[in-house]
Amino acid sequence: MPPEELVHDGRLLADLQRAVDDANDPVSRAESIRHFAVIPADFSEETGHLTPSLKLRRSAVARDFAKDIAALYERK
Repeated sequence: MPPEELVHDGRLLADLQRAVDDANDPVSRAESIRHFAVIPADFSEETGHLTPSLKLRRSAVARDFAKDIAALYERK
């Protein structure tokens, strides 16, 4: 399935929601994940989102997906 279709795949979103719920169990509400989004993009060294040691380049992700990140904070 192409990444653009995965953004709306109900099974994937349900699996991710279960994982988020499990991750939220041991933490306080202030530390919990409240919203998430599936980004239809490959994070790789070639796209500039990963370092050669496969660490996330947060500044590149924040720059390239600023609208998606802002949308997470606009939800209520």
